Amino acid sequence: MKKKVLTLTLAAAMAAGMLAGCGSSAEETTAAAETTAAAAETEAAEETEAAEEASEAEDAGEAAAETGDKPFAGQSLTVSTFAFNAELLQKNVYDPFMEQTGCELIVEGGKNAERVTKIKENPSAYDIVIIGDSFITDLINEGLIAEIDSSKLTNLDALYDCAKAPFGEQYGPAYTFNRLGIVYDSAFCPIELTSWADLWNPELAGSISIPDITATSGPLFYYATAKTFDLTPGEDDDAIFEKLAELKPNIVRTYTSANDTITMLNQGEISAAVLLDYSYTTAKQANPDYIWVDPAEGSYSGFNAINIIEGCENMELAEAFVDFYISHEVQLAEALDGVDSPVRTDVELTEEQAQNFTYGEETINSLLFPDWSVINDNLADWVNRWNELFSVQ
Repeated sequence: MKKKVLTLTLAAAMAAGMLAGCGSSAEETTAAAETTAAAAETEAAEETEAAEEASEAEDAGEAAAETGDKPFAGQSLTVSTFAFNAELLQKNVYDPFMEQTGCELIVEGGKNAERVTKIKENPSAYDIVIIGDSFITDLINEGLIAEIDSSKLTNLDALYDCAKAPFGEQYGPAYTFNRLGIVYDSAFCPIELTSWADLWNPELAGSISIPDITATSGPLFYYATAKTFDLTPGEDDDAIFEKLAELKPNIVRTYTSANDTITMLNQGEISAAVLLDYSYTTAKQANPDYIWVDPAEGSYSGFNAINIIEGCENMELAEAFVDFYISHEVQLAEALDGVDSPVRTDVELTEEQAQNFTYGEETINSLLFPDWSVINDNLADWVNRWNELFSVQ
């Protein structure tokens, strides 16, 4: 633009010189030069202003395009989730979602029971809850889980049917399966384990750990105990607790944290534990001597699910996050990193990649599922009786 102004100024000066050379009066010459110079300056100013406006429009267009790619810029979600695998979840889920949407995710990890208590005490502090099935049911019963518009979930049709709406069509999907089994240290365990019934073997005295009834897997183990002895939860509870009392001499600890139990295995404090499959994946990395057992009586399974807290202000963003969590991109990344078993039918893994996962149609069709309505109706009583039995370890 400066070059144009200089050119126009020189042109004005040359015009003035030409007028003077033709014998015009000094006044006429001066007036003509001034008029021409003024016109040149006006034109230059107009061109400069037009260029500036064009540049501003271009910048605005770029900003609009960027905002269009990130429709939730400036919004945020507070997520209550599990404490483990935080770094992998950050890499596979949180960072990509924030990058795509422009939103902010505030993630709070912790133990299940503690997180449920916090949500009940202050539901407005949370938008998303990622937690196991029994705890979701508890929150639903308290009216703290929002209904979700499943038509907004573009990835829902790709899930196994049992994962699409495990708690009702109005609630969020499961994002992973898990199944309960037995893990034992083949180098130290006195017997080979193949069934739930083997846990009652006297040779295992003082050497096993089982989940507390309040843990995610606690109700699953209660059902496994019942099935082992042909009993029915909710009907034969006295007999089930008698069997648990018979198991007590073999139990070193009833745990609420699987990580603590893995540490006990690593330190030789126990030789066997009842764990969910994803915990075995973690344990196996520490010791290749650990063996996973799908008990002969059958494997009880649960879901981890993702739901929206009632009262969430950024509902569209929350639904987008739920949908992203069950996307092929996330499900595959989580599986390859050994975090979660995929619930999508189109996630394909090699035999090695799928090892220890609840994966594949055949495995999923063989799973046993507890009756969560029975669990919810009886859990308070079971917890009281459990605490009476295991309060003294």
